[in-house]
Amino acid sequence: MRILISFTILCVSLLSYGQNSFFKLYSGSGYDRGEGIVQLEDSSYVVTGSSSSWSESSQAFLLKIDTVGNYLWSQSYGGPESEEGKRVLYNADLGFYIAGFSNSFGSGDFDAYLVKTDLNGNKLWEKTYGKPSNWERINDAIWTKDSTILMVGEVQATNGAASDILIIHADKNGDTLWTKTIGSIGEDRANSIISVQDSLFIIGGEMFIPDSNLVKGFILKMNAQGTIIWENMVSDLAGKYGVSDLSLGPNKIYVIGFREVNPEKFDDYSSIFDLDGNLINQYTNENLDPIVSTYFSEVSFLTSQNKIVIAYGKKLSGFEEDYYDIFVANFDGISLYYLNEAHGIINEGLDEAGQLLVTNDGAYVVVGTNSSTGDFANTSNGGSHIYVMKVGANNDFPITYNVSTLNQLVEIESLGNTFQAKISPNPFNEEITISLSSEIPIQGIIYNALLEEVLQFDIFGETTIETSNLSPGAYFVKLGDRFYRKIIKVN
Repeated sequence: MRILISFTILCVSLLSYGQNSFFKLYSGSGYDRGEGIVQLEDSSYVVTGSSSSWSESSQAFLLKIDTVGNYLWSQSYGGPESEEGKRVLYNADLGFYIAGFSNSFGSGDFDAYLVKTDLNGNKLWEKTYGKPSNWERINDAIWTKDSTILMVGEVQATNGAASDILIIHADKNGDTLWTKTIGSIGEDRANSIISVQDSLFIIGGEMFIPDSNLVKGFILKMNAQGTIIWENMVSDLAGKYGVSDLSLGPNKIYVIGFREVNPEKFDDYSSIFDLDGNLINQYTNENLDPIVSTYFSEVSFLTSQNKIVIAYGKKLSGFEEDYYDIFVANFDGISLYYLNEAHGIINEGLDEAGQLLVTNDGAYVVVGTNSSTGDFANTSNGGSHIYVMKVGANNDFPITYNVSTLNQLVEIESLGNTFQAKISPNPFNEEITISLSSEIPIQGIIYNALLEEVLQFDIFGETTIETSNLSPGAYFVKLGDRFYRKIIKVN
């Protein structure tokens, strides 16, 4: 198993040196995405997403980190094709559940996917939900009060028909209680679900409206049996709309999303509804600057501050090859007015927010994906990496730019059942030391980022290897018959 590596960004708060805020990146040698996060009672976190760092194809994973982002353990789940975890659910008595989709198991093509693990991430079972003629995908999932699971997403026929809304209700053993689809002749999908009252739920997403021949955002209220109580379209200007996320406030529902001006330009949208579906307030930020594009992606209500926090994507260019950066900011919970300076996760490539979660201290954490970062944009990993940004209880923000250290958080990894090894320091400069627990000598090879062999050696016990002739950048150490560790030379 190739374990995810954490590249640590300087995590000192802009306002204090407290450890209640941090920003860290986690990656292996492949394409790694952060999609969902949950906080445990001890304030540690478990992250899910997709990663090709364990194998050539992407797999779902769990990554556990402590209260300040230090690596604790990680495990992957899946088969020979592709898997992705979109949400991780936690129950102290049951373990962890990953909801997402799989192309390795099930009825063929992509199916909805649910994995159960114990509290250490060991897989207990995995199940898929789908039909041979369809492609199913889960975008969000929540617990119900009786420890059943509601998953929402989309289903599309493999003959190219438009997608429909998909809702799956499963018990704690993964057995289906009921499945519901909602569709029209156009594109329909569910992006978010929240629990609002006793056994009542709000779902948001996108729905095709034949009268306008456009996709609009929607929210609907549903009971635990799948019966729709009410349904509303959301938009206040002309054009295509979508609902990205929902959050429950005091007797109100916060709704965020986007308006598509054209395929390269979006305006952000927000609204407030009461629990009976009556509109209280809505606003589309119609930006007339032709090169500015923004969309709201994740929202949470901060009870302790009586505010909402929104993660949103912003692009300051009209060119298709340019990318979005992610920003977070507080907004007034009554008027939806912007309240404070936005703080950004700004890199050369595409930045995305997977989930924004309120934390035990009344602040929040964001998990997502960076495609590149800082001076090591092209050398620190295989393509993209996971970020976790924890904001402090006093809105203390960590520094999210200017990589200063690259710390490998996993010190020891088991290679099969034969030996263990430790490589230090990492990052390194003039030399590295490899400590090996093995009864026989092992051949080692160092490869550069292009997987070209640059150094070969034999190791038994503890060996120091001269590396002064290597250029700065990323390298891979192979011990025995498999790759073992990514290492970074800084000078």
